Amino acid sequence: MSLSQFWIVKHRAVSLSALSGILLTLAFPPVGWGFLIWIAFVPFFFAVCEAQRTSQALKCGAVTGIFFYCFSMHWLTQVSAAGWLLWAVIQTAYFVLFSWLIYFAQKAPASLPVRILWTALAWTVLEIVRADTPVFGVGWNLLAYSQAQYPVMIQSANIFGAYGLGFLIVIVNGCLFELSAPAKKRTKGIGAALFTVVLLIFVALLVYGDRILAEEKAPEEYLRVSVLQGNIPQAVKWEIMAKEQILAIYEKLTQLAALDQPDLIIWPEASFPGYFNRDVQAERISRVAKEVRTPLLVGALHWVSEKEVYNSAYFLDKDGVVSQQRYDKVRLVPFGEYIPLKFIFGWLKPVADALGISDFSAGSDSTVFQWAREEWPFGVLICFEDVFMDLARKMADRDAKFLVVITNDAWFGKTGAPYQHLQASIFRAVENGVAVVRAANTGISTFISRRGEVLATVKNGKGEELFTLGHKTLDLPLIADRTLYRRGGYFFPHAAIVVFLALGIFLLRKRAVS
Repeated sequence: MSLSQFWIVKHRAVSLSALSGILLTLAFPPVGWGFLIWIAFVPFFFAVCEAQRTSQALKCGAVTGIFFYCFSMHWLTQVSAAGWLLWAVIQTAYFVLFSWLIYFAQKAPASLPVRILWTALAWTVLEIVRADTPVFGVGWNLLAYSQAQYPVMIQSANIFGAYGLGFLIVIVNGCLFELSAPAKKRTKGIGAALFTVVLLIFVALLVYGDRILAEEKAPEEYLRVSVLQGNIPQAVKWEIMAKEQILAIYEKLTQLAALDQPDLIIWPEASFPGYFNRDVQAERISRVAKEVRTPLLVGALHWVSEKEVYNSAYFLDKDGVVSQQRYDKVRLVPFGEYIPLKFIFGWLKPVADALGISDFSAGSDSTVFQWAREEWPFGVLICFEDVFMDLARKMADRDAKFLVVITNDAWFGKTGAPYQHLQASIFRAVENGVAVVRAANTGISTFISRRGEVLATVKNGKGEELFTLGHKTLDLPLIADRTLYRRGGYFFPHAAIVVFLALGIFLLRKRAVS
C-alpha cells in the first residue's frame, strides 16, 4: 500500500468529505459538469453515517463545505482574499449544521424513508436560510442551478422553483447512498423501492420538461432589443480621465445597435460614469437617444444628497426625454455597496473607504417600466438582484412581461463568477414564465427565453463572451404566462419548513423513547 493509499484509508471520512466537495465544485462553472450533482453527496453521506461521534460528523460537514465554497467561489479572491475566506467559513457553517442534522436522524433512530425525507428537507431549509436571511442572505450556487445548462431538466422550476428541484436532487442522492450501502443493512425489497424512486424522479423531470419545451407556442409578436457590452475595466471605470472614452464607447455602441432598428437599447449597470441627474453629460445621452430615435435603459447613479445615493436604472424615451420612472436598486451588496448593521460593523467604515466601497442607499420599491409598448412593461434587476427569487416574482406579478438584468461582473475577471451569475437569471426566467435580457459590462450579455434557453449572447470573433466589446440585437419572443410557481408554487419553501419542523419533533420524541 502506497503512502497516499494509506492516508486515504486512515482518513476515510475526510477523504470522502473532500471528494463530495470536489464533485459539488465540478458541477458548477467554470467546469459545469452539472450531471455530477446527482451523486455529489453520496461520499459525504457515507462519511457522516460512519461517524462514531457528533464531532466526527461535524468535521465531515466542515471539510465538504470548505472544499466546495473555497473552490467554487475562488473568484472572490479577485476582490478580497480575506473576504473570500470569511465567506467560505460562513457558508461552510451551513454544511456543518447539515451534517449534524443527518447524524441526528441516524441516532434517532429513524426509518430509511424518514431519513431520506429528513435529509432532503434539512438541505432545503438550509438553502432557504442561506439565500433569504436578511442582510447576509445570498442564494448563490443553489443545487438546482447546476442544471441550468439542461433546459429539459429545469422546467419543473415553473412548479416549485429552484428550491423544489434542489429538494429532488438530495432525494436522489439519498436513495443512491442507501443503494450503495451494504445490502445486509437493508430490509428485503427496499433496494428495488429506492431504485424505483430514483427512476421515477428522472422520468418525471425529463417527461415534464420535454412536454413543456415541445408545447412552446410560436409568438405572434416580437420585441427587438439590443444589449450593449462596453467592456470597461473595473480599474478605470470611475477614473475621471477615462470618462470621455467610456461615454464615447457607449455612444458608438448605441449608434451601431440603432442600425438594427431595435425597439429598446439596454446599457449595463452604472455604465454612465457619473450621477445621471446632476451631470451635464447626461444631456449628451439624451441627444444620442433622440438621434437614434430609440428608447434607452441606462444604468447610472442617482444623487439626492451626500448621504443618499442610489444605484439606479433610468429610462429615456425615443425623444431623449428622461422618464419620471426610475428603478433604484433594492438589494445592496453587503460590504460592497454599503456597511450593514453599522452599530456592529461601523468600525469598518475607514477600511471600506480605503477599499473604495460605496455607501449606497437602498431603493424602497420595485419599478415596472411602462413605455410606448404598453402591452409589454418590464422590470429591472441590478447587479446580483436576480438571485433573489421573491424580488423577480413580485416584478412579474406586477405585470412585467419580461425582466432586464443590468450588471457589472468586471470585478471577478475571467472566472466562473459570470457563468454562475447567469444560472440565476435562467431560473428566474423559468420560474416566472418570462424572458430575461441581460446587459453586462464585461459579460455575459445575453437573451434568455421563458423556458430558460439561451437564445443569443454578445461574443467576439473567437466566440469569447467575457471581456469583449460589442452589442447584440434579437427579436425577443413576446410571450409570457403565469406559471404554477407564480400561482402558488413559491410557497414550497414555507411548506418545506413546516414539514421539517414537524418531522423534527417526531424524531425528537422517537429518540427520547428509544
